[in-house]
Amino acid sequence: METSSLSTDKTWPRLLRDGEVGPSDLELLKACRDGDPEAWELLVERYERLVFSVALRNGVTREEAADITQMTFIALLESIEKLREEQRVAYWLMSVARRLAWRQRRHSERERLGLEGVSWSDDAIATWERAAVVHEGLQRLSRACRDLIQALYFDPASPSYAAVAERLGRPIGGIGPMRARCLQRLRSLLGEDANL
Repeated sequence: METSSLSTDKTWPRLLRDGEVGPSDLELLKACRDGDPEAWELLVERYERLVFSVALRNGVTREEAADITQMTFIALLESIEKLREEQRVAYWLMSVARRLAWRQRRHSERERLGLEGVSWSDDAIATWERAAVVHEGLQRLSRACRDLIQALYFDPASPSYAAVAERLGRPIGGIGPMRARCLQRLRSLLGEDANL
């Protein structure tokens, strides 16, 4: 079946038989920039399964992968003037889909961390992801808060408040309130949506 022709009198075949060569990505991008909806449809048709599978392989649900596929092609449409090299289209789409999937996973993980009483599975990957999110949050805390939380929760010796106060050079009465402030700041950092 033939579709509407471009100004160069080309038509875009909707289905290609094995061994047939269709228009290059560069030709399709140029036609998309010129406003050809058929070229856009063919470009989406060419890469939508790839984008969906990349999102799915990066740990999101099928529904999230479908949303990420749409967002990836919206990003392509918004960036279409910048793309020039045909070899880079597939790579560019995969990179965007991968980043969006990572952000979605991190967002979902942070939402779960913000809920109380969540029962976590014993899944090693989920445990690693939670640890990575907490580690990232700790790195964004002030040095004093990071040292306090590490001493109270990550020191295998489980030091007393008195030992922690001495180690940090703080009065023992200030450890509890400081701990509360630092944990609140950490919760806030883990719940942030900005730059995800």
